[in-house]
Amino acid sequence: MNFQIYLKIFLTIGIWRIATTSISIFGFLWLLIEPLGLFIPDAITLGLSGYISLLVSSMLISIFLRFPKKSISRKLSSPNSTIEIKLGDIFQEKGHLVVGFNDVFDTEIGEIIAEPSVQGQFLLKVYKSEKIKLDTDIEEALKTHKERGKEDLSKLKGNQRRYPIGTTISLGNFDRRYFLVAYGSMGNDLKIQSNADCIWHSLSNLWEQVRLKGHGEQISIPVIGSNLARTNLPRVVLVKLIITSFLIGSKEEFIARKLTIVIPPQDLEYVNLYDLEDFLKTAVF
Repeated sequence: MNFQIYLKIFLTIGIWRIATTSISIFGFLWLLIEPLGLFIPDAITLGLSGYISLLVSSMLISIFLRFPKKSISRKLSSPNSTIEIKLGDIFQEKGHLVVGFNDVFDTEIGEIIAEPSVQGQFLLKVYKSEKIKLDTDIEEALKTHKERGKEDLSKLKGNQRRYPIGTTISLGNFDRRYFLVAYGSMGNDLKIQSNADCIWHSLSNLWEQVRLKGHGEQISIPVIGSNLARTNLPRVVLVKLIITSFLIGSKEEFIARKLTIVIPPQDLEYVNLYDLEDFLKTAVF
């Protein structure tokens, strides 16, 4: 599986970078070697074999420098935090986790919640498919939050109590908290609607809860707003939105020592890790 991931990164987004880097390295080596030929022409005679060796060396150095990565990270200068972007399963990460929900905190897998989604896997892996227990824990945590009007009786399936976008609750315990954040509205047609403003507002509320209950420990977040959220925003844009929000929030007040944005391997074709690496280098200050 690891080899397949590396190969996919290489074939989809790495070849061009390796090629352009090879050309740059070849030009640099050529500029170093050519002047030496003026002073020691007998020692520096490339010929065809030397030329080919230079090309191969440039390619090998380029592959070494641009070898596909499954994770990239960058430290913030202030505060002492790190942002990491990686391919993997978010439920294999240590520390606290973020799970995106809709504004009625639906939990029913099937027509309402897709089983492969982070929300669906949260019920299956963390709550061992005990939906009643999850519903009870969510209802208890929401008691301190004000509902957005009366119950929506026109929503015939799933939960009917709506809460404001950005509502964030935490489940779990001190060592492992699960921050459930409402980033989109579930329509009566069982389709979630969200947008960049909703995502940004939800992230701001999320960081506030992480400050209160995360105790500065590392936290992992999926690319909320992708797939069925219908934000019409590419995953790369959503990742950049999460990074920017965390950066701004961290400058205002410390959030966590590490934020890990986890992208499932099957979404690799939608995400350019090299592009995100460049963004991370320029955005982190």
